[in-house]
Amino acid sequence: MRRAPLCLLACLLIAACEVQTLPTLTTLEMAQTAAFITQNAPPPGFDQGVRFLPIDRNLEALPSWRAQLVIRFDGFFAGGTQPVSGTLTADIFSNQLSGERRVVLRAEGDAFALTGERNVEGVRLGNTFYFVDQNGKCSVVTDDPNRRRAAELSIGDLIGGVRFARHTYGRKTARNMALWHYGFVPSDVELPLITPTQGGTIDILSGDLWVVPSLNAVADYMLTLRLESVLVPIFQGDKQLSGTLTITYSLLESGTLYNIAIPFGC
Repeated sequence: MRRAPLCLLACLLIAACEVQTLPTLTTLEMAQTAAFITQNAPPPGFDQGVRFLPIDRNLEALPSWRAQLVIRFDGFFAGGTQPVSGTLTADIFSNQLSGERRVVLRAEGDAFALTGERNVEGVRLGNTFYFVDQNGKCSVVTDDPNRRRAAELSIGDLIGGVRFARHTYGRKTARNMALWHYGFVPSDVELPLITPTQGGTIDILSGDLWVVPSLNAVADYMLTLRLESVLVPIFQGDKQLSGTLTITYSLLESGTLYNIAIPFGC
């Protein structure tokens, strides 16, 4: 007979617990956060992270495009106290379907041991290559791989890329393209351009990556590096550098056919 009151008590306790269990309330802040995530999430296929190694990966799949790379150094040569600086700019135009490509390279600054600006240009029209040297003289490239390489310059060969980056929900529209922002850690950055010497260091001070999913390509990539005793081949590659290196890469436009012709003088 004592079991009945105990059972009743247990039922009352259980019932009391059930009555006290309240549903989770959705606050206005939670709703706003959910709406923000939904509105700013990248398209499917780009919401679980991206890999762009090299950084200009997938550009060959576009019918035409134009990109620019700027690499700037400010600092010192090892053992020196005189500040040096240098800037390399590469403008690349590509009509992928017709096999036409034009690369314009500009270098200036005492980091290159230059007293003025130096420009060279490489052009590919099908299977024919042209090279315009710093004096403006144009020639058809036949057996010089270095001059032929000017027209085939790859941005990724110079600045590498990012092994993995995750979206941050940042987004914007630039140059008529819808862009999403991605973040990455220093260990996911590959830099083939730079070689530390013994005891040398490379520190990434800041980095930024914007991707245009509709083209499956990187729209903007920026890095700021602090270098200590490293070799950078484009800046008198046999001399160690210490200072700040900034890298800025941009896909300026896509879908425009460019007038890539035989350079003047050839």
